Amino acid sequence: MLQFRASVIQKLRNFFINKNYLELDTPALSPTLIPENCLEVFLTDYIEPWANKRKTLYLVPSPEIFIKKIIAKYKTDVFQLSKCYRNVESVGSIHSPEFTMLEYYTMNADYRDSMEITEKMIESLLPPLSGNETEDPLHFFRPPFTRLTMDEAFRKYAGFSLDECTHQKDLVNHARKLGITEFDNNPFSKWGWDDLYELILVQCVEPGLKNETKATFLIDYPAKVPCLAKTNGLHKERWELYCCGVELANCYSEETDSKEIREYFKNEGKIKNKTAIVPHAIDDEYYKTFEDFPECSGVAMGVDRLIMLLAGQKSIESIIPFPFRLKTGYY
Repeated sequence: MLQFRASVIQKLRNFFINKNYLELDTPALSPTLIPENCLEVFLTDYIEPWANKRKTLYLVPSPEIFIKKIIAKYKTDVFQLSKCYRNVESVGSIHSPEFTMLEYYTMNADYRDSMEITEKMIESLLPPLSGNETEDPLHFFRPPFTRLTMDEAFRKYAGFSLDECTHQKDLVNHARKLGITEFDNNPFSKWGWDDLYELILVQCVEPGLKNETKATFLIDYPAKVPCLAKTNGLHKERWELYCCGVELANCYSEETDSKEIREYFKNEGKIKNKTAIVPHAIDDEYYKTFEDFPECSGVAMGVDRLIMLLAGQKSIESIIPFPFRLKTGYY
């Protein structure tokens, strides 16, 4: 398994090097982070020798904060394979607080271009097809992958059009019709639109994606849910890749408007530091990185999950050399 893991990582590296992407090696420690309300971070201190002065630092949940500074300066295709860290993370078949991430950014490209690049990248990892495709154990990774808009996925697996649900009460009604558990002390009527959308996505749509016979790009996310992707009408130019019920990757047509990014950091930062178990510092000047930022598309992929599926395994613990297990005492 160590040999297989090393082989996959080498093939990933070769794929991008052969396409003239610049390989990066950015820091794992940062004094500031991008505010992301869906995750928690690890806090540490740098202690200056002799002076005993301390500087607060954070283990990066993603190298994105540094990668985008390099893109702004050099405007070139880049990729990075690195360890990332997320606190208050469950430990199990597809989760670990420390994991390997692949990020790749393509200049003069959008999220649709990144779908084609991702298909070709995964195809480069597969053995040659021989015989009947239905007998191929990796048939789900043979391009072309399925493409479903978020609206199509909601129609297919939740029974209604998400695009037609412009009001919070619309999603309240659908959540109740779907029989999703509702508690008296926290009725759906008190939930926000984005929270109800996320609830139905997790409870109904994502489980349905397990039925897709091919890896599936879930595209065109609702614009009501903030993220650093370009907005196109009702939608964000964003996709997530699912395979065998496992979320593998996400992608944006990257937002390049510095004013939009400044507003995002301001709003998300306030929410983050009100709700976070581990609050963190946010760079108030980060938006300036985007004052001369190229049009590009970026993808973040979980390498451990990818290797797990390629190896025909059910858990990332089987393909990680030192799995993180709380029950047996942290490695």
